[in-house]
Amino acid sequence: MRTTHDFLVPDYYPHFHCKIGGCRHSCCMGWPVSISMQDYFHLLGVECSSELRRRLDDSLRIVPHPSREYYAQICPGYEGICGLQLKDGRCALHAELGEEALSALCRLYPRGIRTGRAWECSCANSCEGVLEMFLHREEPLAFAYRSLTLEAPPQPTREFPIETGGHEEDIRQYLIRILQDRRQWLPGRLMSMKTVLDELQGAIAKQDMARIEKVLAGPLPLSWLSPEPVTREHLVRSLGIAERLVEEVEEHSQSVHDYGVAALEWFRQDGDPCERYAQALRNFQTLVPQWDRFFEHIFVNHAFFEQFPFQDRPLDLPDEHIGLCAGYALLRFLCLGWLAEHPAEEDFVDVCAATFRLLDHTAFDAYSAQLLKGLGVSSTEELWDFIRL
Repeated sequence: MRTTHDFLVPDYYPHFHCKIGGCRHSCCMGWPVSISMQDYFHLLGVECSSELRRRLDDSLRIVPHPSREYYAQICPGYEGICGLQLKDGRCALHAELGEEALSALCRLYPRGIRTGRAWECSCANSCEGVLEMFLHREEPLAFAYRSLTLEAPPQPTREFPIETGGHEEDIRQYLIRILQDRRQWLPGRLMSMKTVLDELQGAIAKQDMARIEKVLAGPLPLSWLSPEPVTREHLVRSLGIAERLVEEVEEHSQSVHDYGVAALEWFRQDGDPCERYAQALRNFQTLVPQWDRFFEHIFVNHAFFEQFPFQDRPLDLPDEHIGLCAGYALLRFLCLGWLAEHPAEEDFVDVCAATFRLLDHTAFDAYSAQLLKGLGVSSTEELWDFIRL
């Protein structure tokens, strides 16, 4: 259904253009594409060539517990490549029948359209074209309302598991302001978010709306202004936790598998792990001297795209925050390990896009929070030690 409405969008949104066949890694690489019941039956009966029909029949799968909005998937093959992808990177369905034949997700990707309590539209970091817009950007992302005419896919009614008295959007914008507060080191901003979310969780548990309003009206917290020295003991322990996290996700995510294997191999070589870490860090900072700016942009974009911390899963605010920190630590570990032997800007974009195919399109925040807590990363001090690696 085509809809014209004022959407809150990030300032880069009007400037995004699909690279079509120019992507090094296509947007469907490594993860199945979810489609609605309407799209499934349309693709099942669409008139097309025998070759395209074979591709469709080999790729379409009904999910175990289908709903009207999430009925089936266009599944990748064993190499993680979509069965509809041509050798030149284009989609066979698009090439033969045009854009209108595509499922809603494929037609709109990487755009994420939200039409629930808030009308928003942004782009996922899993698209390399989106990330390339942030590479050399200095100024913080800004947001404004813009009239858009879009064919919004059907969306299920979302019920936030947390009642905030209508303050969801104020909380989200306050947290984004913390992420963009450059008076603090980036991991320090993540810890300042924890301070706020812990306070809000306590107020929400008591349904103390006045306390919520007081937090949001107050100044941004400034508790973690600068980096602290990393000791050998801290480094070895944090690397061990990062390796466990990578082991867990690379087994279940085709998109990060190769990067995870390479990073683990780098840090597990014989010799001093502190020296390997120092070398990887030097390589990373030389290749991406403004890495903190870039990470700021992508995690602000991720938080807005995911509507953090109010995803449609029954997690409390502290657990949502642990999931966000896990995503940050995972990305940094993969970047350090991969770029140690692949020191090119394109390699940096590729590992980031692959990681966000996991972070943006799975329940990573839910299971990673439980995983980190199982590894003993739950207190403020433990989380700080882990993310400042």
